[in-house]
Amino acid sequence: MKKLLLSAVVMVAASANVLAQDGRGFYLKPTGSYFIKVTPVEFPNVGELEPRDRVFNINPLTGAQTLISEEAITGSFGQGWRAGLTGGFRFNPVVAFEMGVNYFESEKQTMARQTGYNQANGSQLLSIHSRGQVKALDLTPTLVFHVPTSKNFRPYLKMGAVLPVYGFLEISTDINDQTGAVASQINPALRAVELTREERIEPRPTIGFLGAAGFSVPIGNKISFFSEIEYRNVSVSSKEKEVRKFEGTGTTLLGTRVPITINDLPTAQRYTDYHKKIDRNSNTPGNANYDPNQRGDDLRSYINIGGLGMNVGLKIGF
Repeated sequence: MKKLLLSAVVMVAASANVLAQDGRGFYLKPTGSYFIKVTPVEFPNVGELEPRDRVFNINPLTGAQTLISEEAITGSFGQGWRAGLTGGFRFNPVVAFEMGVNYFESEKQTMARQTGYNQANGSQLLSIHSRGQVKALDLTPTLVFHVPTSKNFRPYLKMGAVLPVYGFLEISTDINDQTGAVASQINPALRAVELTREERIEPRPTIGFLGAAGFSVPIGNKISFFSEIEYRNVSVSSKEKEVRKFEGTGTTLLGTRVPITINDLPTAQRYTDYHKKIDRNSNTPGNANYDPNQRGDDLRSYINIGGLGMNVGLKIGF
Protein backbone atom coordinates (compact mmCIF):
# COMPACT_ATOMS: atom_id res chain seq x y z
CA MET A 1 0.00 0.00 0.00
CA LYS A 2 2.84 2.37 0.88
CA LYS A 3 4.52 1.61 -2.47
CA LEU A 4 1.26 2.34 -4.28
CA LEU A 5 0.83 5.67 -2.48
CA LEU A 6 4.47 6.58 -3.17
CA SER A 7 4.05 5.77 -6.86
CA ALA A 8 0.92 7.93 -7.03
CA VAL A 9 2.71 10.86 -5.38
CA VAL A 10 5.61 10.54 -7.84
CA MET A 11 3.24 10.46 -10.82
CA VAL A 12 1.33 13.51 -9.60
CA ALA A 13 4.57 15.40 -9.03
CA ALA A 14 5.87 14.45 -12.48
CA SER A 15 2.60 15.52 -14.11
CA ALA A 16 2.67 18.84 -12.29
CA ASN A 17 6.28 19.39 -13.41
CA VAL A 18 5.37 18.62 -17.04
CA LEU A 19 2.40 20.99 -16.98
CA ALA A 20 4.56 23.66 -15.35
CA GLN A 21 7.03 23.38 -18.22
CA ASP A 22 4.21 24.15 -20.68
CA GLY A 23 2.47 26.75 -18.52
CA ARG A 24 2.34 30.53 -18.93
CA GLY A 25 5.60 32.13 -20.07
CA PHE A 26 7.99 33.13 -22.85
CA TYR A 27 9.98 30.80 -25.08
CA LEU A 28 12.25 30.81 -28.16
CA LYS A 29 12.28 28.34 -31.05
CA PRO A 30 15.29 28.21 -33.43
CA THR A 31 14.04 26.38 -36.53
CA GLY A 32 15.28 24.80 -39.74
CA SER A 33 13.03 23.53 -42.50
CA TYR A 34 12.74 22.33 -46.09
CA PHE A 35 9.71 22.90 -48.33
CA ILE A 36 8.57 21.13 -51.47
CA LYS A 37 6.33 22.43 -54.26
CA VAL A 38 2.64 21.53 -54.00
CA THR A 39 0.86 23.24 -56.91
CA PRO A 40 3.36 23.82 -59.75
CA VAL A 41 2.23 26.28 -62.43
CA GLU A 42 3.76 27.82 -65.55
CA PHE A 43 6.45 30.35 -64.76
CA PRO A 44 6.09 33.95 -66.02
CA ASN A 45 7.89 35.08 -69.17
CA VAL A 46 11.52 36.11 -68.96
CA GLY A 47 11.31 39.22 -71.11
CA GLU A 48 10.25 37.91 -74.53
CA LEU A 49 11.09 34.31 -73.59
CA GLU A 50 8.05 32.17 -72.84
CA PRO A 51 8.23 29.40 -70.20
CA ARG A 52 9.00 26.71 -72.77
CA ASP A 53 11.75 24.17 -73.35
CA ARG A 54 12.05 24.32 -77.15
CA VAL A 55 14.38 22.19 -79.29
CA PHE A 56 14.54 22.85 -83.02
CA ASN A 57 16.65 22.61 -86.17
CA ILE A 58 17.84 25.74 -87.96
CA ASN A 59 18.40 26.15 -91.69
CA PRO A 60 21.84 27.89 -91.75
CA LEU A 61 21.04 29.63 -95.06
CA THR A 62 17.56 31.00 -94.35
CA GLY A 63 17.37 30.89 -90.55
CA ALA A 64 14.07 28.99 -90.74
CA GLN A 65 13.32 26.80 -87.72
CA THR A 66 11.87 23.28 -87.70
CA LEU A 67 10.50 22.25 -84.32
CA ILE A 68 11.80 19.01 -82.80
CA SER A 69 10.08 19.23 -79.40
CA GLU A 70 8.44 21.73 -77.09
CA GLU A 71 7.46 21.41 -73.44
CA ALA A 72 5.80 23.84 -71.02
CA ILE A 73 8.01 24.60 -68.01
CA THR A 74 6.19 24.46 -64.68
CA GLY A 75 7.32 24.69 -61.10
CA SER A 76 7.17 26.72 -57.91
CA PHE A 77 9.57 29.03 -56.14
CA GLY A 78 8.24 27.70 -52.84
CA GLN A 79 10.62 24.75 -53.04
CA GLY A 80 13.70 25.35 -50.90
CA TRP A 81 15.03 25.69 -47.37
CA ARG A 82 14.25 28.06 -44.52
CA ALA A 83 15.96 29.05 -41.29
CA GLY A 84 14.22 31.04 -38.60
CA LEU A 85 13.85 32.15 -35.01
CA THR A 86 10.45 32.30 -33.32
CA GLY A 87 9.53 33.98 -30.07
CA GLY A 88 6.37 32.92 -28.26
CA PHE A 89 4.25 33.55 -25.20
CA ARG A 90 1.99 30.87 -23.79
CA PHE A 91 -1.07 32.33 -22.07
CA ASN A 92 -2.32 29.05 -20.61
CA PRO A 93 -1.96 25.29 -21.25
CA VAL A 94 -3.92 25.63 -24.51
CA VAL A 95 -3.26 28.95 -26.28
CA ALA A 96 0.00 30.67 -27.28
CA PHE A 97 1.02 33.46 -29.63
CA GLU A 98 4.17 33.25 -31.75
CA MET A 99 6.07 35.68 -33.97
CA GLY A 100 8.71 34.22 -36.26
CA VAL A 101 11.31 35.72 -38.54
CA ASN A 102 12.46 33.43 -41.36
CA TYR A 103 15.01 33.55 -44.16
CA PHE A 104 14.04 31.63 -47.29
CA GLU A 105 16.08 30.63 -50.32
CA SER A 106 14.41 28.67 -53.10
CA GLU A 107 15.91 26.03 -55.33
CA LYS A 108 17.07 27.38 -58.69
CA GLN A 109 14.38 26.75 -61.29
CA THR A 110 14.63 26.66 -65.09
CA MET A 111 12.20 29.28 -66.42
CA ALA A 112 12.93 29.18 -70.17
CA ARG A 113 15.21 27.23 -72.51
CA GLN A 114 15.83 27.17 -76.24
CA THR A 115 18.26 24.92 -78.10
CA GLY A 116 18.81 25.17 -81.86
CA TYR A 117 20.87 22.82 -84.06
CA ASN A 118 22.26 23.15 -87.56
CA GLN A 119 19.99 20.90 -89.63
CA ALA A 120 22.86 20.20 -92.02
CA ASN A 121 25.43 18.79 -89.56
CA GLY A 122 23.79 18.76 -86.11
CA SER A 123 26.10 21.32 -84.51
CA GLN A 124 24.57 23.61 -81.90
CA LEU A 125 23.92 27.13 -83.16
CA LEU A 126 21.75 28.60 -80.40
CA SER A 127 21.48 28.06 -76.65
CA ILE A 128 19.37 30.16 -74.27
CA HIS A 129 18.86 29.08 -70.67
CA SER A 130 17.13 31.18 -67.98
CA ARG A 131 17.08 30.14 -64.32
CA GLY A 132 15.39 31.90 -61.39
CA GLN A 133 15.84 31.88 -57.63
CA VAL A 134 13.91 33.63 -54.84
CA LYS A 135 15.46 34.94 -51.65
CA ALA A 136 13.17 36.40 -48.99
CA LEU A 137 12.79 37.42 -45.36
CA ASP A 138 9.35 37.15 -43.75
CA LEU A 139 7.48 37.57 -40.48
CA THR A 140 4.93 34.97 -39.32
CA PRO A 141 2.47 35.97 -36.56
CA THR A 142 0.53 32.84 -35.51
CA LEU A 143 -1.83 31.46 -32.88
CA VAL A 144 -0.96 28.05 -31.44
CA PHE A 145 -3.51 25.67 -29.93
CA HIS A 146 -2.06 22.89 -27.74
CA VAL A 147 -3.67 19.68 -26.58
CA PRO A 148 -3.19 19.80 -22.79
CA THR A 149 -1.58 16.55 -21.70
CA SER A 150 0.89 15.24 -19.15
CA LYS A 151 2.38 12.80 -21.67
CA ASN A 152 5.74 13.39 -23.31
CA PHE A 153 4.12 13.54 -26.78
CA ARG A 154 2.37 16.93 -26.96
CA PRO A 155 0.52 17.73 -30.20
CA TYR A 156 -0.63 21.16 -31.33
CA LEU A 157 -2.07 23.09 -34.27
CA LYS A 158 -1.24 26.61 -35.42
CA MET A 159 -2.44 29.09 -38.02
CA GLY A 160 -1.46 32.57 -39.01
CA ALA A 161 -0.13 34.94 -41.65
CA VAL A 162 3.05 35.28 -43.72
CA LEU A 163 4.31 38.84 -44.20
CA PRO A 164 7.26 39.10 -46.61
CA VAL A 165 9.32 42.14 -45.58
CA TYR A 166 12.25 41.78 -47.98
CA GLY A 167 13.08 39.70 -51.00
CA PHE A 168 13.53 39.42 -54.75
CA LEU A 169 13.48 37.07 -57.72
CA GLU A 170 16.87 36.84 -59.40
CA ILE A 171 17.00 35.51 -62.97
CA SER A 172 20.22 34.51 -64.72
CA THR A 173 20.21 33.93 -68.49
CA ASP A 174 23.10 32.42 -70.46
CA ILE A 175 23.06 32.98 -74.24
CA ASN A 176 25.25 31.51 -76.96
CA ASP A 177 23.92 32.69 -80.32
CA GLN A 178 25.76 31.82 -83.55
CA THR A 179 22.77 32.60 -85.79
CA GLY A 180 22.67 36.36 -85.34
CA ALA A 181 19.00 36.32 -84.28
CA VAL A 182 19.78 37.48 -80.73
CA ALA A 183 23.08 39.21 -81.53
CA SER A 184 21.51 41.58 -84.06
CA GLN A 185 18.97 42.73 -81.46
CA ILE A 186 21.84 43.87 -79.25
CA ASN A 187 23.71 45.49 -82.12
CA PRO A 188 22.88 45.22 -85.86
CA ALA A 189 26.62 44.94 -86.54
CA LEU A 190 26.87 41.62 -84.65
CA ARG A 191 26.44 38.16 -86.18
CA ALA A 192 27.14 36.13 -83.00
CA VAL A 193 27.23 36.66 -79.26
CA GLU A 194 28.08 34.89 -76.01
CA LEU A 195 26.36 36.66 -73.14
CA THR A 196 25.36 36.43 -69.48
CA ARG A 197 22.43 38.49 -68.23
CA GLU A 198 21.27 38.82 -64.62
CA GLU A 199 18.14 40.68 -63.56
CA ARG A 200 16.48 41.26 -60.21
CA ILE A 201 12.71 41.65 -59.80
CA GLU A 202 11.46 43.42 -56.68
CA PRO A 203 7.99 42.41 -55.36
CA ARG A 204 4.94 44.37 -54.28
CA PRO A 205 3.80 44.09 -50.64
CA THR A 206 1.66 41.02 -50.05
CA ILE A 207 0.27 38.76 -47.34
CA GLY A 208 0.05 34.99 -47.24
CA PHE A 209 -1.37 32.35 -44.93
CA LEU A 210 0.00 29.30 -43.14
CA GLY A 211 -1.29 26.36 -41.19
CA ALA A 212 0.70 23.70 -39.35
CA ALA A 213 0.33 20.59 -37.22
CA GLY A 214 3.14 19.50 -34.93
CA PHE A 215 4.27 17.99 -31.67
CA SER A 216 6.92 18.58 -29.03
CA VAL A 217 8.82 16.18 -26.78
CA PRO A 218 10.63 17.34 -23.61
CA ILE A 219 14.35 16.60 -23.55
CA GLY A 220 15.22 18.68 -20.49
CA ASN A 221 13.75 20.88 -17.77
CA LYS A 222 13.35 23.91 -20.08
CA ILE A 223 14.03 22.40 -23.49
CA SER A 224 11.83 20.46 -25.90
CA PHE A 225 12.33 19.06 -29.39
CA PHE A 226 9.56 19.91 -31.86
CA SER A 227 8.60 18.97 -35.40
CA GLU A 228 5.87 20.43 -37.64
CA ILE A 229 4.27 19.87 -41.02
CA GLU A 230 3.49 23.32 -42.42
CA TYR A 231 1.59 24.55 -45.47
CA ARG A 232 2.08 28.07 -46.86
CA ASN A 233 0.21 29.92 -49.60
CA VAL A 234 1.97 33.15 -50.64
CA SER A 235 1.39 34.77 -54.05
CA VAL A 236 3.75 37.61 -55.00
CA SER A 237 3.47 40.07 -57.90
CA SER A 238 6.27 42.00 -59.60
CA LYS A 239 6.85 45.70 -58.95
CA GLU A 240 10.03 46.65 -60.80
CA LYS A 241 13.05 45.08 -62.47
CA GLU A 242 16.68 46.02 -62.88
CA VAL A 243 19.21 44.29 -65.13
CA ARG A 244 22.28 44.11 -62.89
CA LYS A 245 24.64 42.24 -65.19
CA PHE A 246 24.89 42.25 -68.97
CA GLU A 247 28.28 41.22 -70.27
CA GLY A 248 29.85 38.99 -72.86
CA THR A 249 31.56 38.99 -76.24
CA GLY A 250 30.10 39.72 -79.64
CA THR A 251 31.38 38.89 -83.12
CA THR A 252 30.93 41.52 -85.84
CA LEU A 253 30.00 40.85 -89.46
CA LEU A 254 33.72 41.23 -90.25
CA GLY A 255 34.71 38.62 -87.65
CA THR A 256 36.05 41.03 -85.02
CA ARG A 257 35.33 40.08 -81.39
CA VAL A 258 34.17 43.01 -79.25
CA PRO A 259 33.22 43.24 -75.56
CA ILE A 260 29.59 43.77 -74.53
CA THR A 261 28.83 45.61 -71.27
CA ILE A 262 25.76 46.83 -69.46
CA ASN A 263 26.37 50.25 -71.00
CA ASP A 264 25.23 48.76 -74.32
CA LEU A 265 21.77 48.20 -72.83
CA PRO A 266 19.21 51.04 -73.29
CA THR A 267 17.58 52.42 -70.12
CA ALA A 268 14.18 51.07 -71.20
CA GLN A 269 15.58 47.53 -71.21
CA ARG A 270 17.70 47.94 -68.10
CA TYR A 271 14.88 49.24 -65.87
CA THR A 272 11.23 48.10 -65.99
CA ASP A 273 8.14 49.15 -64.06
CA TYR A 274 5.34 46.58 -63.87
CA HIS A 275 1.67 47.51 -64.12
CA LYS A 276 -1.70 45.77 -63.94
CA LYS A 277 -2.52 47.35 -67.29
CA ILE A 278 -0.50 48.91 -70.11
CA ASP A 279 -1.79 50.98 -73.03
CA ARG A 280 -0.68 53.19 -75.91
CA ASN A 281 0.77 55.69 -73.44
CA SER A 282 3.04 53.10 -71.84
CA ASN A 283 6.74 53.10 -72.60
CA THR A 284 6.77 49.84 -74.53
CA PRO A 285 8.37 48.99 -77.92
CA GLY A 286 6.00 49.64 -80.80
CA ASN A 287 4.18 52.54 -79.18
CA ALA A 288 4.51 55.91 -80.91
CA ASN A 289 5.92 57.59 -77.80
CA TYR A 290 8.44 54.82 -76.98
CA ASP A 291 11.62 56.31 -75.50
CA PRO A 292 14.56 53.91 -75.05
CA ASN A 293 16.20 56.42 -72.71
CA GLN A 294 13.35 56.17 -70.17
CA ARG A 295 12.31 53.30 -67.89
CA GLY A 296 10.24 50.70 -69.70
CA ASP A 297 6.74 49.44 -68.81
CA ASP A 298 5.41 45.88 -68.78
CA LEU A 299 2.55 43.83 -67.38
CA ARG A 300 3.09 42.53 -63.86
CA SER A 301 3.49 38.80 -63.32
CA TYR A 302 2.89 36.50 -60.34
CA ILE A 303 4.82 33.72 -58.62
CA ASN A 304 4.06 31.53 -55.60
CA ILE A 305 6.62 31.11 -52.82
CA GLY A 306 4.46 28.82 -50.70
CA GLY A 307 4.62 25.06 -50.34
CA LEU A 308 4.52 22.11 -47.96
CA GLY A 309 7.42 21.68 -45.58
CA MET A 310 8.74 20.17 -42.39
CA ASN A 311 10.07 22.32 -39.54
CA VAL A 312 12.30 20.94 -36.82
CA GLY A 313 14.00 22.68 -33.92
CA LEU A 314 14.18 23.30 -30.20
CA LYS A 315 11.80 25.07 -27.87
CA ILE A 316 13.62 26.85 -25.05
CA GLY A 317 11.54 28.12 -22.13
CA PHE A 318 12.30 31.01 -19.78
